[in-house]
Formats: sequence, structure tokens, C-alpha cells
Amino acid sequence: MDTKYLKYFVAVAQHGSINQAAKAMYISQPQLSHIIKSVEEAVGFDLFRRTNQGSRLTRNGENFLSHCKVILNEMDSLDQFISQTQRQGSRLVVSMTRFSHTAVCFNEVCARHQEQENLFLRLRETSTSDVIDDVANGYSEVGVLHFSVHETDTMMRNFENKHLQFIPVAKFKPYVFLSSRHALLKGGEVTELNINDLLNYGFVRYIGQYEDFFYHIATEHGLVDLNDSPKIIYVNDRMEQTRLLASTNFYTIGIAKFPYQSTTYDVANIPLKNCSEHLRFGIIMKENKKSTNIENEFIEAVQKRYRALSDEVQRA
Repeated sequence: MDTKYLKYFVAVAQHGSINQAAKAMYISQPQLSHIIKSVEEAVGFDLFRRTNQGSRLTRNGENFLSHCKVILNEMDSLDQFISQTQRQGSRLVVSMTRFSHTAVCFNEVCARHQEQENLFLRLRETSTSDVIDDVANGYSEVGVLHFSVHETDTMMRNFENKHLQFIPVAKFKPYVFLSSRHALLKGGEVTELNINDLLNYGFVRYIGQYEDFFYHIATEHGLVDLNDSPKIIYVNDRMEQTRLLASTNFYTIGIAKFPYQSTTYDVANIPLKNCSEHLRFGIIMKENKKSTNIENEFIEAVQKRYRALSDEVQRA
């Protein structure tokens, strides 16, 4: 069982409502319902009684909650122990949402320091909510994440509650990524795509990231939840995703052209037509944290790269 699911279960137990827990965990209500159902299937008994007043723990659910709290507390303690033990020499520990541009910045910093002694470098690619938790709990020193501009107020309150500082970097409209030979592109004549034209094709997305804001597209006709697509293909990493896009008529959602996109993979990025959505990217760290030289180097690389991407998109 994915231990992240235990956090979702604890959130529902604490809020007494799947809807309220979903808002607090930045995940859609249907996906959180699916996760709770998966946990109940895994343990073999009901954890909640569904009532008009919300979700109430069963007796087994109460016992399960006690064990979950112990497990999650021990995991937090273990993460802090590992983090404190590794604080020697140059150290760069980053959590990020899955974007090639952030990974490129991390790799560039790694390459510049490869001959240095006492070097500790770690990159974790995960969901927005996990990036926040990683930095708040001390598992990572720097987080790079994204969220919908419509969620800005909610996210800022979340950062404040977790004593995190937020450094804005750039914002982007979402793009469709698909094979350059896709039938919808009609030989390269198409310059925009309507999200509704894509729904009969397979949507490629990452495993476990139900709350990703790229899966909820705000259009002039309302919100389109790509989690409800009739065809969904789940993948684990960017390489797997990109190869799949290049060899099929599937599609996914991203922000801007990534390295070697056209030369190596023959994948195109096309703007979404009449899309009112914008994704905001930024960096988070603990409040009053004094960044090390190598952390500042990485932060500057991220700012420079994403701002250059933003300028390039605006010129296009």
C-alpha cells in the first residue's frame, strides 16, 4: 500500500468529510474517494460510514487510524534523521513536480560540482502536495512546484500555515503535447487545439498524481477534468511518457517545448484554444532559511530557465 494514501485517509478522518479533506489536500473529490476505496479494498474492511453529515470512522477505522498516525510520525522522524545526518559538505536536496526544465537545472548544477569532495545531491520528482510536505518536514531543502492561478489564495494560505516562503518564478498557459504526425495536426497546419477535440484520444498522465492541476483545465465552457477521460494511460516517468506520445495518437498536457522534443522524439506542443487556465510556477523553502551557495546556484538556474521559457512563449 502506498504510504501517501495513509495521509489521505488521516485527512478524511480529521475533517470528517471527503470533500473538505480533498480541498485541504489539493486533490479532486472523486479521486480522493477512489483512494479511500482502494485503501479499504487493501485492508479488507470498511474504514468509514458514509452519512448525510459526512464520513465517520468505523471501529476498525479508529484502530487503523491509530496505527497510521504512528507509522506517519515514524516516517517523518526517519526523514528528519536522514536529513540531519547528511548535512555535511555541499548538499542540494530538491523536491519537484515532474518537469524536464527543472530537472535540467538540477543536472547542470550537478555537472558543475562533479569533482567536488563531500557532495550530496538528491532530486525527488513527485506531486505538488508532496513537494510542499517534503520541504515543510525537512525532507528537502528546496521545492519547485506549480499550481493553478485560480488556487493562488488557497496555496498562499497553505504556505503560510506550514511556515514556507514562496518565490514566484513564471506562469504559463497549458499546451497539448502529441506526436508531430498526429491526425489532428493535419500536416502541421493546425496552430491551436480545442480540449474537446482531444477527449476521444488517450490521455497520458503520471501514476498517483490525481491532484495535478494540469488535469483540470479551465475553458470558456467551464472546467474539463481530464481524470474523467474515457481513455487514460498511466506512466511513471517522462521518458516513458515521451516515447509513448511519439509512437501513438495519445496526448498529454504541458507548458512549453522541452529539450530534444522535436529532434529526438518528434513531439509537437500546440496551444489550447480558448483556454482560460494558467499555471503558476515557483520555489518554496522554509521561512527565514539561509540558503547555501549550491542552493542559490540551483534557484538562480530555475529562475533563469523558466523566465526565459516565459519570454519565448510570449514572443511566439
